[in-house]
Amino acid sequence: ITKVLPALRQQQQDLFIDTSQVVAAIKQQSPRQDQSTINKVISFLNDCAELMQFGELSILDIPFLCMFILGPLMAPENFPYHLEGKHDGIVKKEDILHVLEAFRSSHNKPFTFSIDTISGLLQA
Repeated sequence: ITKVLPALRQQQQDLFIDTSQVVAAIKQQSPRQDQSTINKVISFLNDCAELMQFGELSILDIPFLCMFILGPLMAPENFPYHLEGKHDGIVKKEDILHVLEAFRSSHNKPFTFSIDTISGLLQA
Protein backbone atom coordinates (compact mmCIF):
# COMPACT_ATOMS: atom_id res chain seq x y z
CA ILE A 1 0.00 0.00 0.00
CA THR A 2 2.86 2.37 0.77
CA LYS A 3 3.98 2.10 -2.87
CA VAL A 4 0.52 2.74 -4.34
CA LEU A 5 -0.08 6.38 -3.40
CA PRO A 6 3.33 7.75 -4.44
CA ALA A 7 2.98 6.01 -7.80
CA LEU A 8 -0.53 7.41 -8.29
CA ARG A 9 0.61 10.89 -7.31
CA GLN A 10 3.46 10.68 -9.81
CA GLN A 11 1.21 9.83 -12.75
CA GLN A 12 -1.74 11.97 -11.72
CA GLN A 13 -2.68 14.68 -14.24
CA ASP A 14 -5.69 16.11 -12.42
CA LEU A 15 -6.23 17.36 -8.89
CA PHE A 16 -9.00 14.78 -8.56
CA ILE A 17 -8.74 11.07 -9.22
CA ASP A 18 -11.59 8.63 -9.49
CA THR A 19 -11.67 6.54 -6.31
CA SER A 20 -12.05 3.41 -8.44
CA GLN A 21 -8.52 4.09 -9.76
CA VAL A 22 -7.21 4.07 -6.19
CA VAL A 23 -9.06 0.81 -5.55
CA ALA A 24 -7.64 -0.72 -8.75
CA ALA A 25 -4.10 0.31 -7.81
CA ILE A 26 -4.47 -1.22 -4.35
CA LYS A 27 -5.88 -4.43 -5.85
CA GLN A 28 -2.97 -4.60 -8.30
CA GLN A 29 -0.46 -4.22 -5.46
CA SER A 30 -2.33 -6.61 -3.10
CA PRO A 31 -4.50 -8.88 -5.27
CA ARG A 32 -5.58 -11.11 -2.38
CA GLN A 33 -7.37 -8.32 -0.52
CA ASP A 34 -11.15 -8.38 -0.59
CA GLN A 35 -13.30 -5.28 -1.16
CA SER A 36 -14.08 -4.88 2.53
CA THR A 37 -10.38 -4.69 3.39
CA ILE A 38 -9.71 -2.25 0.56
CA ASN A 39 -12.55 -0.02 1.78
CA LYS A 40 -11.00 -0.06 5.26
CA VAL A 41 -7.61 0.84 3.79
CA ILE A 42 -9.08 3.78 1.87
CA SER A 43 -10.95 4.90 4.99
CA PHE A 44 -7.71 4.68 6.99
CA LEU A 45 -5.80 6.68 4.35
CA ASN A 46 -8.58 9.27 4.44
CA ASP A 47 -8.38 9.45 8.25
CA CYS A 48 -4.59 9.87 8.07
CA ALA A 49 -4.95 12.63 5.43
CA GLU A 50 -3.00 10.67 2.84
CA LEU A 51 -5.96 11.16 0.55
CA MET A 52 -9.31 12.87 0.81
CA GLN A 53 -12.29 11.01 -0.50
CA PHE A 54 -15.40 12.82 -1.70
CA GLY A 55 -17.75 10.10 -2.87
CA GLU A 56 -16.49 8.87 -6.21
CA LEU A 57 -13.57 11.31 -6.24
CA SER A 58 -10.39 11.44 -4.21
CA ILE A 59 -7.65 14.03 -3.84
CA LEU A 60 -4.13 12.68 -3.49
CA ASP A 61 -2.33 16.01 -3.08
CA ILE A 62 -3.83 17.43 0.10
CA PRO A 63 -1.08 20.04 0.66
CA PHE A 64 -1.86 21.41 -2.81
CA LEU A 65 -5.57 21.55 -1.97
CA CYS A 66 -4.89 23.45 1.25
CA MET A 67 -2.13 25.73 -0.02
CA PHE A 68 -3.54 26.68 -3.40
CA ILE A 69 -7.30 26.35 -3.12
CA LEU A 70 -8.61 26.47 0.43
CA GLY A 71 -5.94 28.82 1.83
CA PRO A 72 -6.29 31.55 -0.80
CA LEU A 73 -10.06 31.38 -0.44
CA MET A 74 -10.07 31.68 3.34
CA ALA A 75 -7.10 34.01 3.96
CA PRO A 76 -5.99 35.51 0.64
CA GLU A 77 -3.56 37.97 2.17
CA ASN A 78 -1.37 35.08 3.42
CA PHE A 79 -0.82 33.39 0.05
CA PRO A 80 1.25 34.39 -2.97
CA TYR A 81 -1.47 33.25 -5.38
CA HIS A 82 -4.66 34.68 -4.06
CA LEU A 83 -7.97 36.10 -4.98
CA GLU A 84 -7.77 39.70 -6.09
CA GLY A 85 -11.11 40.53 -4.55
CA LYS A 86 -14.48 39.15 -3.70
CA HIS A 87 -17.69 40.30 -5.28
CA ASP A 88 -20.02 41.24 -2.42
CA GLY A 89 -18.52 38.42 -0.36
CA ILE A 90 -18.95 35.88 -3.15
CA VAL A 91 -16.07 34.04 -4.80
CA LYS A 92 -16.73 33.40 -8.47
CA LYS A 93 -15.49 30.45 -10.50
CA GLU A 94 -13.33 32.83 -12.52
CA ASP A 95 -11.59 33.93 -9.31
CA ILE A 96 -10.71 30.37 -8.37
CA LEU A 97 -9.53 29.64 -11.90
CA HIS A 98 -7.30 32.73 -11.79
CA VAL A 99 -5.59 31.49 -8.61
CA LEU A 100 -5.10 27.98 -9.99
CA GLU A 101 -3.81 29.18 -13.34
CA ALA A 102 -1.33 31.54 -11.64
CA PHE A 103 0.01 28.64 -9.61
CA ARG A 104 0.13 26.21 -12.52
CA SER A 105 1.92 28.61 -14.86
CA SER A 106 4.57 29.58 -12.30
CA HIS A 107 5.21 26.04 -11.02
CA ASN A 108 4.79 24.04 -14.21
CA LYS A 109 2.26 21.86 -12.39
CA PRO A 110 0.65 19.42 -14.86
CA PHE A 111 -2.72 19.35 -13.11
CA THR A 112 -5.88 20.07 -14.99
CA PHE A 113 -8.65 21.58 -12.93
CA SER A 114 -12.34 21.01 -12.96
CA ILE A 115 -13.70 24.24 -11.55
CA ASP A 116 -17.19 22.75 -11.31
CA THR A 117 -15.80 19.89 -9.20
CA ILE A 118 -13.86 22.29 -6.97
CA SER A 119 -16.94 24.48 -6.58
CA GLY A 120 -19.00 21.45 -5.58
CA LEU A 121 -16.34 20.45 -3.08
CA LEU A 122 -16.32 23.91 -1.53
CA GLN A 123 -20.11 23.98 -1.28
CA ALA A 124 -20.24 20.57 0.45
